[in-house]
Amino acid sequence: MGQSEGKSQKRFLVYLGFFAVTVAIFFKWVILPKSPSRQSEISKASIAKAIEASLKENLFPDWLEVQTGLRRLKLAPTYSLDLLSQHKMEKLFSQYRPDYGAFVAVDAKTGAILSLVSFTRENKEIGNLVLQATFPAASVFKVVTAAAAIDQRKADPNTVVAYTGANHTLYKRNLLQNFNPRWARKVTLREAFARSINSVFGKVGLYILKPEELAEYAKRFQFNQAINADVPVQPGTFYLDAEDKYKVAEAASGFTRVAQMSPLQGALMAASIVNEGIMMEPFVVESLRTELGEIAYKAEVKPLGQVMNVETAKNLRELMRETVVRGTSQKSFRDLLRKKKAQQIEMGGKTGHLTGLSPKGNYDWFVGYATDGKKQIALAALTINEENWRVKSSYLARQFIEGYFKKIQITERQ
Repeated sequence: MGQSEGKSQKRFLVYLGFFAVTVAIFFKWVILPKSPSRQSEISKASIAKAIEASLKENLFPDWLEVQTGLRRLKLAPTYSLDLLSQHKMEKLFSQYRPDYGAFVAVDAKTGAILSLVSFTRENKEIGNLVLQATFPAASVFKVVTAAAAIDQRKADPNTVVAYTGANHTLYKRNLLQNFNPRWARKVTLREAFARSINSVFGKVGLYILKPEELAEYAKRFQFNQAINADVPVQPGTFYLDAEDKYKVAEAASGFTRVAQMSPLQGALMAASIVNEGIMMEPFVVESLRTELGEIAYKAEVKPLGQVMNVETAKNLRELMRETVVRGTSQKSFRDLLRKKKAQQIEMGGKTGHLTGLSPKGNYDWFVGYATDGKKQIALAALTINEENWRVKSSYLARQFIEGYFKKIQITERQ
């Protein structure tokens, strides 16, 4: 009997130990993940993976299944979207129906995404265009060139450059350093930026900057960098053939396809300018809650890096303001700038135009910012048209800015 009882006791202890291990595992992998104290285990990358399929359909689901280690959690997200602005931009795309379109706006101080809209005229399944980086940056890359020249104290908004040729062409004969005939025109960097004069920025890239400086500032603006975000954004790409002077000039002016970026990257570029040179990590999910209502994740406001110094950012805002006042987007902003309430809002931007291949068509960019001194927003609008133009990207941006700040003004009066 004694021997039998001993064996029974041993079996009982084994079963008890097995039960204890099972309970411990259950608590570790099932119960504890629901606790707010384990928020840090949920990463932006895991959220991006969970929301990727929905964003391809331009949807923001009520529940996300987020993978954390060996666990898969069902969580309810709170989004950073400004719903009135989001619905307005969706309506504008449905109204004008470009072949392809994308719009994104962010809070420059926090990185919170306020609006994210992807549109295709024929409902083609090509994913979310805001997050794709297959689009030539075109003249938007002049932002990088100007930032590099000003930040390195090699130029300022009043730097004068002589040029020949048309504004939007780029020929080798117009890039000769000592070619200064009597019919050459002289413009400041401010004017050249606003009017998007290619030969001026080609010369800046050739004779004012070094190729490695241009490449360094492209990197600072997140080209060839993975952007830490809770949405699956493709990294922008930039390749510079430093041995070919003409290709350097093409790159500096944006008259090439060697620089490609996503609309989200474009918005972050503008955000760094209105945010005193600091680019913030973007996010669309503010928080995640468990089915019991407990907070499992809360977005952190974190910088991606210091792109430029404060004075450079101030100078770039001056260049971008000139674009909407007297430059390539003045027609879209003219009536808004005349409105009394809008005169309290500082606005600026950069346009870009080029033919692209993925998808094929004529690309029209507007990347810009707006601030009333309290709120700082940045945005990027892109339309792609295979044949007929239906709406300008600068007009879409102007509509967002007016609606967003009008809503804020109404809220402040209440």
